[in-house]
Amino acid sequence: EDELDSSSFTAERLDRIKRESDARSKFLHGDELIELRKYMQNLEKDLERAREQGDYNAIHDLSRALHESQQMDAEHVYLLALENMESAKRNGFDDEVEDYRQEALLARTCLPQFQLSGLWVGKYGDHGYEMVNITYAGGELGNVLVATKVTGDKNVPKGEITFTADLHPEAKGRKELNPIELSDVAAKQWGHKHLPRFPGQGQVAAEGFVNNQWMDGQLILVGEYFSFAWLPIGHQIFFGRPSAELTLKMLKHSKMADYGANNVDVPSVLAKNRAFAQRCFEETELMLFDDEADGELCFLVDHEDYFCQEGCFE
Repeated sequence: EDELDSSSFTAERLDRIKRESDARSKFLHGDELIELRKYMQNLEKDLERAREQGDYNAIHDLSRALHESQQMDAEHVYLLALENMESAKRNGFDDEVEDYRQEALLARTCLPQFQLSGLWVGKYGDHGYEMVNITYAGGELGNVLVATKVTGDKNVPKGEITFTADLHPEAKGRKELNPIELSDVAAKQWGHKHLPRFPGQGQVAAEGFVNNQWMDGQLILVGEYFSFAWLPIGHQIFFGRPSAELTLKMLKHSKMADYGANNVDVPSVLAKNRAFAQRCFEETELMLFDDEADGELCFLVDHEDYFCQEGCFE
Protein backbone atom coordinates (compact mmCIF):
# COMPACT_ATOMS: atom_id res chain seq x y z
CA GLU A 1 0.00 0.00 0.00
CA ASP A 2 1.16 3.53 -0.70
CA GLU A 3 2.30 5.57 2.27
CA LEU A 4 0.18 8.53 3.27
CA ASP A 5 1.41 11.61 1.45
CA SER A 6 2.29 14.20 4.09
CA SER A 7 1.74 16.92 1.50
CA SER A 8 -2.00 16.26 1.82
CA PHE A 9 -1.81 17.81 5.28
CA THR A 10 -1.68 21.55 5.71
CA ALA A 11 1.12 23.03 7.78
CA GLU A 12 -1.48 24.31 10.24
CA ARG A 13 -2.99 20.85 10.69
CA LEU A 14 0.41 19.20 11.15
CA ASP A 15 1.30 21.81 13.76
CA ARG A 16 -1.97 21.19 15.60
CA ILE A 17 -1.43 17.41 15.61
CA LYS A 18 2.09 17.89 17.00
CA ARG A 19 0.91 20.28 19.72
CA GLU A 20 -1.87 17.90 20.79
CA SER A 21 0.57 14.99 20.86
CA ASP A 22 3.02 17.00 22.96
CA ALA A 23 0.20 18.02 25.30
CA ARG A 24 -0.93 14.41 25.80
CA SER A 25 2.60 13.40 26.76
CA LYS A 26 2.89 16.41 29.10
CA PHE A 27 -0.28 15.76 31.14
CA LEU A 28 -1.01 12.84 33.43
CA HIS A 29 -4.16 10.77 32.97
CA GLY A 30 -6.33 8.25 34.78
CA ASP A 31 -5.15 6.89 38.11
CA GLU A 32 -1.82 8.72 37.83
CA LEU A 33 -3.72 12.01 37.65
CA ILE A 34 -5.73 11.13 40.76
CA GLU A 35 -2.51 10.41 42.67
CA LEU A 36 -1.01 13.68 41.41
CA ARG A 37 -4.00 15.65 42.74
CA LYS A 38 -3.66 13.99 46.15
CA TYR A 39 0.01 14.97 46.13
CA MET A 40 -0.90 18.57 45.24
CA GLN A 41 -3.42 18.71 48.10
CA ASN A 42 -0.64 17.74 50.50
CA LEU A 43 1.66 20.36 48.98
CA GLU A 44 -0.99 23.03 49.49
CA LYS A 45 -1.36 22.05 53.16
CA ASP A 46 2.41 22.11 53.67
CA LEU A 47 2.64 25.46 51.89
CA GLU A 48 -0.03 26.96 54.13
CA ARG A 49 1.81 25.70 57.19
CA ALA A 50 5.11 27.14 55.93
CA ARG A 51 3.50 30.53 55.41
CA GLU A 52 2.09 30.51 58.92
CA GLN A 53 5.57 29.74 60.26
CA GLY A 54 7.31 32.25 58.02
CA ASP A 55 9.63 29.56 56.60
CA TYR A 56 10.65 31.32 53.36
CA ASN A 57 12.91 28.54 52.09
CA ALA A 58 10.09 26.02 52.45
CA ILE A 59 7.63 28.45 50.85
CA HIS A 60 9.93 28.79 47.81
CA ASP A 61 10.48 25.03 47.40
CA LEU A 62 6.83 24.09 47.96
CA SER A 63 5.54 26.81 45.62
CA ARG A 64 7.84 25.59 42.88
CA ALA A 65 6.85 21.95 43.39
CA LEU A 66 3.16 22.89 43.36
CA HIS A 67 3.50 24.92 40.16
CA GLU A 68 5.35 22.10 38.38
CA SER A 69 2.70 19.60 39.48
CA GLN A 70 -0.16 21.83 38.33
CA GLN A 71 1.34 21.97 34.85
CA MET A 72 0.83 18.20 34.58
CA ASP A 73 -2.92 18.52 35.29
CA ALA A 74 -4.77 19.38 32.06
CA GLU A 75 -7.87 20.51 33.95
CA HIS A 76 -5.89 22.99 36.06
CA VAL A 77 -4.23 24.39 32.91
CA TYR A 78 -7.65 24.58 31.23
CA LEU A 79 -9.20 26.48 34.14
CA LEU A 80 -6.28 28.88 34.41
CA ALA A 81 -6.41 29.59 30.66
CA LEU A 82 -10.16 30.31 30.86
CA GLU A 83 -9.64 32.71 33.78
CA ASN A 84 -6.75 34.48 32.04
CA MET A 85 -8.76 34.73 28.82
CA GLU A 86 -11.66 36.42 30.62
CA SER A 87 -9.26 38.81 32.36
CA ALA A 88 -7.64 39.71 29.04
CA LYS A 89 -11.08 40.34 27.51
CA ARG A 90 -12.01 42.73 30.30
CA ASN A 91 -8.79 44.65 29.79
CA GLY A 92 -9.03 44.72 26.00
CA PHE A 93 -5.88 42.66 25.36
CA ASP A 94 -7.07 40.95 22.17
CA ASP A 95 -3.76 39.23 21.37
CA GLU A 96 -3.61 37.70 24.83
CA VAL A 97 -7.25 36.59 24.53
CA GLU A 98 -6.36 34.52 21.46
CA ASP A 99 -3.26 33.06 23.12
CA TYR A 100 -5.23 31.93 26.16
CA ARG A 101 -8.04 30.60 23.95
CA GLN A 102 -5.58 28.39 22.11
CA GLU A 103 -4.08 27.25 25.41
CA ALA A 104 -7.53 26.34 26.73
CA LEU A 105 -8.44 24.45 23.55
CA LEU A 106 -5.18 22.50 23.68
CA ALA A 107 -5.68 21.47 27.31
CA ARG A 108 -9.29 20.58 26.52
CA THR A 109 -8.18 17.97 23.96
CA CYS A 110 -6.57 16.07 26.84
CA LEU A 111 -9.68 15.99 29.02
CA PRO A 112 -11.79 12.85 28.39
CA GLN A 113 -15.04 14.51 29.50
CA PHE A 114 -14.78 16.77 26.46
CA GLN A 115 -14.22 13.91 23.99
CA LEU A 116 -17.73 12.44 24.13
CA SER A 117 -19.34 14.16 21.13
CA GLY A 118 -21.46 11.99 18.88
CA LEU A 119 -23.73 8.96 19.15
CA TRP A 120 -23.97 6.63 22.16
CA VAL A 121 -26.32 3.78 23.06
CA GLY A 122 -27.61 2.79 26.49
CA LYS A 123 -30.36 0.57 27.89
CA TYR A 124 -33.26 2.59 29.33
CA GLY A 125 -34.75 -0.15 31.51
CA ASP A 126 -37.90 -1.73 30.09
CA HIS A 127 -37.83 0.68 27.15
CA GLY A 128 -34.79 -1.15 25.81
CA TYR A 129 -31.79 0.32 24.05
CA GLU A 130 -31.94 3.96 23.03
CA MET A 131 -29.54 6.25 21.19
CA VAL A 132 -28.42 9.69 22.34
CA ASN A 133 -26.33 12.39 20.70
CA ILE A 134 -23.78 14.21 22.86
CA THR A 135 -23.01 17.88 22.18
CA TYR A 136 -21.51 20.75 24.18
CA ALA A 137 -23.53 23.91 24.72
CA GLY A 138 -21.69 27.22 24.58
CA GLY A 139 -19.47 26.98 21.50
CA GLU A 140 -15.94 25.62 21.18
CA LEU A 141 -15.24 26.17 24.88
CA GLY A 142 -18.70 25.18 26.09
CA ASN A 143 -18.65 23.38 29.43
CA VAL A 144 -22.20 21.98 29.49
CA LEU A 145 -22.61 18.48 28.06
CA VAL A 146 -26.05 17.90 26.52
CA ALA A 147 -27.44 14.44 25.71
CA THR A 148 -30.35 14.55 23.26
CA LYS A 149 -32.37 11.46 22.41
CA VAL A 150 -32.00 10.29 18.82
CA THR A 151 -34.44 7.48 19.50
CA GLY A 152 -36.95 7.81 22.33
CA ASP A 153 -39.71 6.16 24.29
CA LYS A 154 -43.24 6.90 25.54
CA ASN A 155 -41.94 8.89 28.51
CA VAL A 156 -39.15 11.03 27.05
CA PRO A 157 -39.41 10.99 23.21
CA LYS A 158 -36.69 11.53 20.66
CA GLY A 159 -35.58 15.10 20.19
CA GLU A 160 -35.80 15.80 23.92
CA ILE A 161 -32.84 16.24 26.26
CA THR A 162 -32.35 13.21 28.50
CA PHE A 163 -29.57 14.62 30.70
CA THR A 164 -26.95 17.36 31.00
CA ALA A 165 -23.69 17.69 32.94
CA ASP A 166 -21.73 20.76 34.00
CA LEU A 167 -18.08 20.05 33.20
CA HIS A 168 -16.63 23.38 34.30
CA PRO A 169 -13.76 22.73 36.73
CA GLU A 170 -15.47 24.97 39.29
CA ALA A 171 -19.07 23.88 38.67
CA LYS A 172 -21.40 23.93 41.66
CA GLY A 173 -21.01 20.70 43.59
CA ARG A 174 -17.94 19.58 41.65
CA LYS A 175 -15.43 19.81 44.51
CA GLU A 176 -17.60 17.53 46.65
CA LEU A 177 -17.61 14.82 43.98
CA ASN A 178 -14.49 12.81 44.62
CA PRO A 179 -13.77 10.08 42.05
CA ILE A 180 -15.42 6.73 42.72
CA GLU A 181 -12.81 4.26 43.99
CA LEU A 182 -13.34 0.74 42.68
CA SER A 183 -12.45 -2.53 44.33
CA ASP A 184 -9.37 -4.32 43.06
CA VAL A 185 -11.54 -6.82 41.17
CA ALA A 186 -13.61 -4.08 39.49
CA ALA A 187 -10.48 -2.02 38.76
CA LYS A 188 -8.96 -5.01 36.94
CA GLN A 189 -12.14 -5.40 34.89
CA TRP A 190 -12.40 -1.72 33.87
CA GLY A 191 -8.69 -0.92 33.75
CA HIS A 192 -9.08 1.99 36.18
CA LYS A 193 -9.10 2.29 39.95
CA HIS A 194 -10.80 5.69 40.01
CA LEU A 195 -13.82 6.93 38.05
CA PRO A 196 -14.18 10.73 37.64
CA ARG A 197 -17.70 12.13 37.99
CA PHE A 198 -19.44 15.41 37.30
CA PRO A 199 -22.66 17.06 38.55
CA GLY A 200 -25.62 16.97 36.18
CA GLN A 201 -29.37 17.02 35.70
CA GLY A 202 -31.47 14.16 34.36
CA GLN A 203 -34.94 14.49 32.88
CA VAL A 204 -37.87 12.19 33.71
CA ALA A 205 -41.52 12.26 32.65
CA ALA A 206 -44.75 10.31 32.80
CA GLU A 207 -46.02 8.53 29.68
CA GLY A 208 -46.81 10.99 26.92
CA PHE A 209 -44.02 13.31 28.11
CA VAL A 210 -46.25 14.89 30.74
CA ASN A 211 -45.19 16.14 34.18
CA ASN A 212 -41.61 16.21 32.95
CA GLN A 213 -39.11 17.34 35.53
CA TRP A 214 -35.38 17.56 36.16
CA MET A 215 -33.53 15.91 39.02
CA ASP A 216 -29.96 15.79 40.29
CA GLY A 217 -27.67 13.37 38.52
CA GLN A 218 -24.05 12.48 37.90
CA LEU A 219 -22.02 11.79 34.77
CA ILE A 220 -19.43 9.08 35.50
CA LEU A 221 -16.51 8.30 33.19
CA VAL A 222 -15.76 4.56 32.95
CA GLY A 223 -12.73 4.17 30.70
CA GLU A 224 -13.94 4.27 27.10
CA TYR A 225 -17.55 4.34 28.31
CA PHE A 226 -19.61 6.53 30.60
CA SER A 227 -22.75 6.29 32.67
CA PHE A 228 -25.35 8.72 33.92
CA ALA A 229 -27.15 8.32 37.24
CA TRP A 230 -30.54 9.82 38.13
CA LEU A 231 -29.78 10.09 41.86
CA PRO A 232 -33.23 10.47 43.53
CA ILE A 233 -34.62 7.38 41.80
CA GLY A 234 -31.41 5.32 41.92
CA HIS A 235 -31.41 4.76 38.15
CA GLN A 236 -28.15 4.46 36.20
CA ILE A 237 -27.53 3.84 32.50
CA PHE A 238 -24.23 2.81 30.90
CA PHE A 239 -23.46 4.08 27.42
CA GLY A 240 -21.19 2.73 24.69
CA ARG A 241 -20.41 3.67 21.11
CA PRO A 242 -22.73 1.96 18.58
CA SER A 243 -21.47 0.21 15.48
CA ALA A 244 -22.52 1.50 12.07
CA GLU A 245 -24.85 -1.49 11.69
CA LEU A 246 -26.52 -0.89 15.06
CA THR A 247 -26.90 2.82 14.32
CA LEU A 248 -28.71 2.12 11.04
CA LYS A 249 -30.92 -0.55 12.63
CA MET A 250 -31.96 1.70 15.53
CA LEU A 251 -32.67 4.64 13.25
CA LYS A 252 -34.76 2.41 10.98
CA HIS A 253 -36.75 1.08 13.95
CA SER A 254 -37.28 4.60 15.24
CA LYS A 255 -38.56 5.72 11.85
CA MET A 256 -40.93 2.76 11.67
CA ALA A 257 -42.26 3.65 15.10
CA ASP A 258 -42.92 7.17 13.80
CA TYR A 259 -45.01 5.64 11.03
CA GLY A 260 -47.19 3.81 13.54
CA ALA A 261 -45.52 0.41 13.89
CA ASN A 262 -46.47 -1.20 17.21
CA ASN A 263 -43.78 -3.85 16.72
CA VAL A 264 -40.77 -2.39 14.92
CA ASP A 265 -39.39 -5.88 14.20
CA VAL A 266 -42.63 -6.84 12.43
CA PRO A 267 -44.09 -3.51 11.25
CA SER A 268 -47.69 -3.31 10.09
CA VAL A 269 -48.67 -2.90 6.44
CA LEU A 270 -49.76 0.68 7.18
CA ALA A 271 -46.36 1.53 8.68
CA LYS A 272 -44.58 -0.02 5.70
CA ASN A 273 -46.76 1.92 3.26
CA ARG A 274 -46.10 5.17 5.11
CA ALA A 275 -42.36 4.50 5.06
CA PHE A 276 -42.48 3.67 1.34
CA ALA A 277 -44.43 6.86 0.60
CA GLN A 278 -41.91 8.93 2.57
CA ARG A 279 -38.99 7.38 0.64
CA CYS A 280 -40.77 8.12 -2.65
CA PHE A 281 -41.30 11.72 -1.56
CA GLU A 282 -37.64 12.12 -0.58
CA GLU A 283 -36.43 10.57 -3.85
CA THR A 284 -38.73 12.89 -5.80
CA GLU A 285 -37.37 15.90 -3.95
CA LEU A 286 -33.81 14.85 -4.76
CA MET A 287 -34.68 14.43 -8.45
CA LEU A 288 -36.32 17.85 -8.56
CA PHE A 289 -33.36 19.51 -6.89
CA ASP A 290 -31.02 17.75 -9.35
CA ASP A 291 -33.08 19.11 -12.24
CA GLU A 292 -32.98 22.60 -10.80
CA ALA A 293 -29.22 22.39 -10.40
CA ASP A 294 -28.91 21.41 -14.07
CA GLY A 295 -30.92 24.46 -15.13
CA GLU A 296 -33.94 22.42 -16.20
CA LEU A 297 -37.53 23.48 -15.58
CA CYS A 298 -39.02 21.75 -12.53
CA PHE A 299 -41.74 22.11 -9.93
CA LEU A 300 -39.35 23.75 -7.46
CA VAL A 301 -38.91 26.72 -9.80
CA ASP A 302 -41.69 29.28 -9.62
CA HIS A 303 -42.63 29.74 -13.30
CA GLU A 304 -46.09 31.26 -13.69
CA ASP A 305 -46.44 29.94 -17.23
CA TYR A 306 -45.22 26.43 -16.47
CA PHE A 307 -48.60 24.78 -17.15
CA CYS A 308 -49.20 26.99 -20.21
CA GLN A 309 -46.32 25.56 -22.20
CA GLU A 310 -47.13 24.17 -25.60
CA GLY A 311 -48.11 20.53 -25.41
CA CYS A 312 -48.18 20.44 -21.63
CA PHE A 313 -51.55 18.72 -21.39
CA GLU A 314 -51.70 17.10 -24.82
